[in-house]
Amino acid sequence: MHTLLNARSSLLSWLLIATLCTAQAVAAGPFMVGGKPPAMGYLKADQVQVAGDLLTVPMVTELAGVFGVIEARDFSALRRAAGRDPISDGIGEDLSDDTRLAVLHLVRRDEQVALEVHRLDDGAMYLRSAEEHAKVWEIDASGFDTIGIRWSEATAQSSNQTEEADRFVLEQPYIESAITLNPSTVRIRFKNNFVKLSRDIADETYRVRLPKDYKASFPVGVLVWISPTPDGRIPVIFEPMLDELGMIAIGVDGNGNDRPITDRLQNHLDSIETLGDRYRIDRERIYVTGMSGGGKSACLLQLGFPDVFAGAVPIVGMNSYERAPTGTPGRFWPARMGKPTGKWWRLIKERRIGAITGSADFNEPEMSVRYQQLLDDGLDIRLDVIEGMAHTLPSSDQFGEALKWVDAPRRTVMVKSFRRAKELMAAYTEEFGDQEPVLPKARKMLIEVITLAPWTEPAWEAVRFLGFDER
Repeated sequence: MHTLLNARSSLLSWLLIATLCTAQAVAAGPFMVGGKPPAMGYLKADQVQVAGDLLTVPMVTELAGVFGVIEARDFSALRRAAGRDPISDGIGEDLSDDTRLAVLHLVRRDEQVALEVHRLDDGAMYLRSAEEHAKVWEIDASGFDTIGIRWSEATAQSSNQTEEADRFVLEQPYIESAITLNPSTVRIRFKNNFVKLSRDIADETYRVRLPKDYKASFPVGVLVWISPTPDGRIPVIFEPMLDELGMIAIGVDGNGNDRPITDRLQNHLDSIETLGDRYRIDRERIYVTGMSGGGKSACLLQLGFPDVFAGAVPIVGMNSYERAPTGTPGRFWPARMGKPTGKWWRLIKERRIGAITGSADFNEPEMSVRYQQLLDDGLDIRLDVIEGMAHTLPSSDQFGEALKWVDAPRRTVMVKSFRRAKELMAAYTEEFGDQEPVLPKARKMLIEVITLAPWTEPAWEAVRFLGFDER
């Protein structure tokens, strides 16, 4: 009996030790803070830490130079890509300031640990402890690729740059959007099968038009122009409203109606990502417009990606997720996508579509039918049928009226948020004066100001209290 109990006891002890060893093996590696996995991480060019309560405030993270935030679940991909134990083959001697890409800060509660990220000329990547340079781990670059880290952002110049002319071609290199229109994404977003994507961003040309009196210190709205022809230049008729609303416009050359639909849509998603890398843009204020086949493509992007586009202005061309009866029995204008569902559908109903056609436009009958279908489905949509207008662009005033209507909800939110931020900043000054925000209440008030109205004067005042200023 005692022998049996001893055997069972020995077995349990062995299992317990094995379990503990396994747990330690899984947890071991470079991604540890005080012996435990990090709650999150962030990447920047230097070892200067950012307080944990500020890492969810985009204006602060940009001013601090943070170019990538890593959530807890993303570390599983990094762990698979990295060696568990430090290497000891002398590679650390090849690591220097010239090979350092960035610093990865690991965060757990109030504690932070820094890892330098290095890449050698042969493409090999390494992690080195910022505190103990002798500790070096090899890591496969695919780990960072999997979680969407782009190293170009580590060395990107500040977006506080203007061009001499208001119209110009963006210089290469361009940046690919994290959204890739592969078959899986197309099925999920469009419930359809498009032709296979053929993406070579190095061969594209992006054309930009800056608004009058552009100021780099404040994020601007974006108008994506989808041309029906190979000429991607921004139509002149857009300029008055772009100036009034303070929007950058971007188009793509060689991306007209003859371009395969998958490549065509992908180019505009990539153009937004590239623009956002060069300029401060308001991602809650990205709109899409296009003419004829470009208008139909604009509808596809709006309905397929309501999380990217806050509204659309399709001109003399429109698409939707329903077949549209032509008026002849048994004949329909086809749909290029299926009806969105779930969270995408809920978000679509929060957006606005301001379509424009003319009484002499051959697409007017189809647009009128599709407009009524979408209106009956609960979408916030309007259709301006301009008397006498054919299959052409509208006037500046006619286009401007539609875009202004589409943009109105966002502008209303911005005005309310700005007023509230001013009130909070005044309340902070009254209560705390010029004191540093040591108390949790003070920091919370400042963070709320920045979150409510980023890049406005109250937000600049708040970030200065927190020790940040414009780069």
